Formats: sequence, C-alpha cells, structure tokens
Amino acid sequence: MVRRPRFMRRSAWWVGGMVVAAACAARPSAPAPAELAAVSPAQGAAAQLVADAAAEHPVLADYVLYFQARAARVAGRADSALESARRLVGSYPDSIWVGPAWLMAGQLERAGGDLAGARASLAAARAALPASSGRWPRATLSLAEVEGALGEPAAALELARELRRARPRGLAARRARRLAERVRAAHPEFPLDHADEAEMRLKEGDAAGARDQAEMALASAEPLERARILWLRAQAERALGLGTAAEATCLAIAQDTAEPLAPRALTAAAGWHWNADDDAGAVRLFGEVLRRFPDSAQAPEALYATGRIAQEAGRWAEARTAYTRLAERYPHAEPAAEARWRAAWVRYLAGEIAAAAEAFGRLAGRSAGAARIAAEYWQGRALARLGRGAEARALFVHVAERHFRSYYAGLAEERLGWRDAAREPPATDQAPPFPGELAGSHAERARILAQLGLARFARLELDAIPAAEAPRRRLLEAYRAVGAVGAALRLARAMRPGSPGALREYLYPLGYWETVRAAAGAHGVDPLLVLAVIRQESRFEPEAVSSAGARGLMQLLPATARQLAADGAPPAEPALEDVGTNIGLGTRLLARLLRQYDGATAKALAAYNGGEDAVAKWERRYAGRAPDEFVELISFRETRDYVKSVVRNYRAYRRLYAAASPATTSVGSPPKAPFDMMAMTSPGRAEATR
Repeated sequence: MVRRPRFMRRSAWWVGGMVVAAACAARPSAPAPAELAAVSPAQGAAAQLVADAAAEHPVLADYVLYFQARAARVAGRADSALESARRLVGSYPDSIWVGPAWLMAGQLERAGGDLAGARASLAAARAALPASSGRWPRATLSLAEVEGALGEPAAALELARELRRARPRGLAARRARRLAERVRAAHPEFPLDHADEAEMRLKEGDAAGARDQAEMALASAEPLERARILWLRAQAERALGLGTAAEATCLAIAQDTAEPLAPRALTAAAGWHWNADDDAGAVRLFGEVLRRFPDSAQAPEALYATGRIAQEAGRWAEARTAYTRLAERYPHAEPAAEARWRAAWVRYLAGEIAAAAEAFGRLAGRSAGAARIAAEYWQGRALARLGRGAEARALFVHVAERHFRSYYAGLAEERLGWRDAAREPPATDQAPPFPGELAGSHAERARILAQLGLARFARLELDAIPAAEAPRRRLLEAYRAVGAVGAALRLARAMRPGSPGALREYLYPLGYWETVRAAAGAHGVDPLLVLAVIRQESRFEPEAVSSAGARGLMQLLPATARQLAADGAPPAEPALEDVGTNIGLGTRLLARLLRQYDGATAKALAAYNGGEDAVAKWERRYAGRAPDEFVELISFRETRDYVKSVVRNYRAYRRLYAAASPATTSVGSPPKAPFDMMAMTSPGRAEATR
C-alpha cells in the first residue's frame, strides 16, 4: 500500500544578490504578533518565528509576505491581504507560496466583485499548483464558479468535469457536481451526457446514481454505445450488491461475439463467481471465455484462473494442464511466466517431488529475474526433501549470495542455518548536518527553516529544488538533516541503480526511531519489524492517505483506530497523521496479530494487509504447510507480495542495524513479483483488518 508525497516542484528563478537586494530594499513589515497568532492555531507560532528571523535573513521575505497576507485576511483587511499576495507573486516567482498566493488573490478578487481579475489569478494558481496538492481542487472549483458567473457555461462545465475526474472522492468533486447541475439548469443548451455522468458517479462512489444515469443513457443510446453503457450499469449493480442483475447485464453484453467488451464482461462475471467462492460457476464462465473468445486478451487470464481454481481445490493434474496449456498457447501473455512457475509448483504441492525438482530446474535455466530466483529456491527445497542435501545446499548458497537482495535469500539463509549475530539496535538516530554545498534560494531557506525547527517548510523548500540544479547526494543529506525521511527514501530509490551500497541507510532509514522504539518496547515487538512495515505501508510519509482512506505511517483506517484506542476515546481522523498516535496504534495492532498467530510473522503480516478472515481461510485450506509454502499459497497477490516485501525489509533492517551475516550486508529492493489476477483473487474475498 503504497502512498506517495504530494509536494510541489517549481523551476528556480533565483539570482542570489539581486533578490537579496530587492528584499532589503522593499522588505515587507512583519504583521503584529496578535495577527500572526490568528492565522491558524497550527501556523501562528511558525509565522512568528519566520517573521522574527526575516530581519536577519532577507531570503525569507516571501514567507513574511505570505503570512502577512493570511493575517490580514483573517483580520478582515482584504485590501491589505490582496496587496501582500500580489507583491509576493510579483517579487518572488520562485517561492513555494506563489500558488497559494495566487489562490488567495483570486478568492479575494472574487469576493470583491473583480471577476475578471479573479479569473486570471485562479488560472495562475491552477498553473502553479500541482494537481496532487490540496489547494488545486479549490482553485479549480473557484475558477469554475467564476466562469459560470462570467457567463461562460462551457468553461465552467469543463472545469467541473476535470475536477470530478481528477479528485472523484473529495468534497470539491461533490460541489463541482452541484455546480454543473446549476449551470445546466440555467443553460439547457448544454444537455447532460448520461453515460459520461454514469462513469463519473461510479468513480465518486455513487453507485445508485451511476445506475440511474446508465438507465437514462440506454433510453436514447445508439447501437454502438449500448455495450459501454451496459458495462457501466453492470459495475454499478455490482457495487450495489445486485450480483444477479450485474451478471445478467454482463451476459447481455457477451451475447454479441463481435463486441470488444464482450470477453471482458464475461470474464468479470466469472471473477465475481470466483470471489463468491462459487468455483463451479466461475469455471463454467471462464470456459465460455475460452470457447467463444480464444484470441482475446482475457483468454489467457481465464485459463490462468481455471488453473488457480483447480489448484486451490487440490486437483493438481487439472491445474498443471491449464498452466501448461496457457504457457504453450499464449507464451507472450502477461500470466504466462506465472503459469510456467505454477506448473512446477503444483507438482511440488502434489507430492511429486522428483518431478518438481526437475521442473524447477528447467524453469530456472530458461528464466530470469524473480522467476529464476523463486525456481532456484524451490528446486533446492525439492532436492532437500529428496535427501540430496549437498545439491540443495549449493542452490541455497547460490540464492543467498547471488540474489542477496531478494525475499528468497532470507529463506535460503534460514535453510543454511545462517543466523544474524544479535546486537542491540542504536538508541537514537543522529541526523547529519545540513550540507553547506547545497546552493540556491530554496536550499538557503531550507537551512534557515530547519534551524528554526520548521521541518515541514524546510521539506517543501527542498522539494522545490529542480533535480538538475542540485547534486543528488547533497539533496539526500539535506532531506535527512531536516527529518524528511520519506523524501530521502524516494530520492534514494531513484538513485539506487548507480550506487546501491552507499545508499542503504537512506533506503532503510531509522525514521521516527525514538517513537518507534518506545511503541515497540511498550508492546513487545521488534522495532525493526515496525520500521519494515512502515517502509512498505507509507514509505515514511506521515500524511500518506490510501484510496481506501487508510492514513499515516502505518496506514490505519479510522474505524480500526477507534477499535484500537484503549481508553475508548477514538482519535479524530487528523490524529492519524500524528506520528506518535499512528505508530502507537499501528504497533498495537501488529503486536496483537503476532500474539494471535503465536509469533508467526508471515501470518501476522498477511492479516495486517489482507484481513484476519482471509488468513483463517488460508489456515484451514493449507493446514500443516511450512511457513514458506504458506506464503506462496496466499491467494491475494497484493497480500502475498506485501508479506514478501515486509519480510525482505525486515531482513535488510536486521542486517544493517542489528546483525552481521555470513552472506553479505548489502541490501536493495524486492524482486518484481510474478503476475497474478488482482481482479480475480483480491477484491471482496475478505475484509481488510486495517
């Protein structure tokens, strides 16, 4: 569950002496302390710190202007606020506050009746703000409203549509929909495209509205449009829990063999049966896909799914036949590599160990990357079961030493009996000094802001440095100096191919170490395991939010956080962005799962990601299997890959911070996971714990 930063980047305009001179010549006066305190409870103190520091550091003049504008606006002095905002965008075009200042100016101009000025300012704000920022939806919605007020309904509708498609789940999207409804009510010459509206309603989570819009679209649809609209209706029906109706709609689409959507609709219906554990119904419909649409992109997926269903039912020969047929008939299809691996894997599961060892050996010889590493490891496991210990050991040593960055290297080391030498992890994580070699206005502001304790602003300044203008190693050091662990990790991952070993402490940082160590100690969990989870969940970004609404470093859903709160006082959603709250609750959940599964790390991680109900099903189905076999048998690709990645992270942390190993101390990234059918094996089969 990977969540990514949403900070802005702008081109540098800085010419040191000229800007300092300009700032000194027309330095803005700092607003009064009382006004700064009213800016916001969170930023009032920061604004005062900046205002005090700006007297000594003119490079912070843009901050003074921005907070001056905000303070004046809060105080009701709109003219003064607008003047400060305009001065900022005119004098400091490289400032990180240009986008917010343009937005403020546009809102003030609109409130003052200057709609033409508001249009220009809001358009500039949209251009300056990244589409991923929190202010971009406000700028877009405000501009759409201004266009409507200026008598430009087409522009207003297009902006509202753009916003709804870009941010379908936000409050701004709901307001954009209402705006579009008002505009169309006043301008009947712009009729609603019901099919387009149905698609947007689906993305917004309004399944009932999407179904209604699809029905209206069908009433006047041209023959060539009907299949697409029916497909939208089927998805809406599925989201509403109307499985029978959704399947009937898909089958109606599939009646036309020439329709491009037909195999997709039929495959979706089959997948719904599979997710509902109706394997017989799924096999029947997957068979229809293969019979009627053998040349479609869905045919190899249907064949793969047929093999998976047979495998999970223990019909090994049938599963192997499906996988082999897929690999031979569709050798270049996306699931073909996975099918080749599974053809050997089902021999192992069936107890045909000698045949499995031979099959894994052939696969290793003609594969590369992740498929080869997995085949080599499982060939070793098969040989060990056959009593061919020397051959097995040679393969395990090969995997551990040649593929030391992989998940399978850790398994091979366990088989070899290689153990980490226990050593106490560090008590603190010392940040390096800010690198003096990093030059430019953004770097200078970041250095000063970090000294003031304003790490978030310092991070924003570093994010604004163009990649071509800063030595990446120095930028890494700067990120770490200001405590921007997630940004440093992101940059290190981009740099890794050129210098993997030297970056290991950035790739596997001790982020928020004191907090992690305290929470882990309170709950009896290895703090390095907590770090491994955080690295996979949020990449150390405290403000990360998933599409499902999971928040913060350990990606907790608000409902889960309420259940975990020991005192019965659930934290409000913003509290999950608080580092201490999130790590404390996430570690509590991880500790509970570890106790529940008797310390079985893989099962605890599978439950953290895929849900306890799913793990209970896998435990029943795969009782008695070894831990490494259990992981391979996890049905959800997302969860299977998640467990492997966190285990690999955990091993890397132990090797780097708490142990030595006979193999190597280098670490890196997880191998690319084999293909699996997410739509067939992930959604709906169990509730996620988090």
